[in-house]
Amino acid sequence: MAAHSQMNRPFEIELDLSVCVVAGVSAQATKMLQGLLASIYESAYPIAFEVLVAERAEMGISALVDDFSGLLVARLAEGTSPVTAVNHLMRLTRGRYLAVLDADVLIRPNCFMRLLEFMDENPEVGVVGPRILDAYGSTVASGAVFPSLLEVAGLPLPRQNPRLLITTGEVDWLLGGVHLLRRELIEEIGLFDEACGDLAELDYYWRAKQKGWHSGYVFEAVALHANPARYHPEMVTAENRLGIVKEMANFLRKRWFS
Repeated sequence: MAAHSQMNRPFEIELDLSVCVVAGVSAQATKMLQGLLASIYESAYPIAFEVLVAERAEMGISALVDDFSGLLVARLAEGTSPVTAVNHLMRLTRGRYLAVLDADVLIRPNCFMRLLEFMDENPEVGVVGPRILDAYGSTVASGAVFPSLLEVAGLPLPRQNPRLLITTGEVDWLLGGVHLLRRELIEEIGLFDEACGDLAELDYYWRAKQKGWHSGYVFEAVALHANPARYHPEMVTAENRLGIVKEMANFLRKRWFS
């Protein structure tokens, strides 16, 4: 059973945005989360928003509700997978848009505002992401095409050769730690597929396209990702290779054999 902690919700208001974050479990996780939360609260005004955080180990994150008004913390069982945790948060959201964030990103000023403006102006777009900077301030290559059968079967992760995007436009899918989803898309295709694990984001973009939704990239919206290298296939270790093979099998089954 998840335990929820929240403050300062005296009445219900219409929310533009729900932000979902799965906290890390490292020794630096709480400090990293504080930086992310500060960047959200400083940059989101005047958007009406809420922030939901999943805590998968006892990190003292509930104490942060004193510093961040309206923060909701969901305490989940130790060992809960990140995909299961984000799905739990998504079920609790109230916003017309949902942002799914990695815990090691920082949101730059006006990032959410530009993403919401883009979505409001393009109702055919179901999911959108911002430009991602690395820790040195350089734009990360984050645009990717859906992998072919040979690519998925032959690589540790089907995330090879992402393109550097320099203009706002349509994409197949995006690498990176920020994905903003339209409520109507979620209502149509559901939550992330937990069986796809690390490929859940790829799978979600692909499922959206199968239902006729477009995916977008907004160059003018910016977030900083402290560890973008983790999306590269060479970062895969021997310990998690078997799990990735299973996740690839699930994605293959859905894309080519369903």
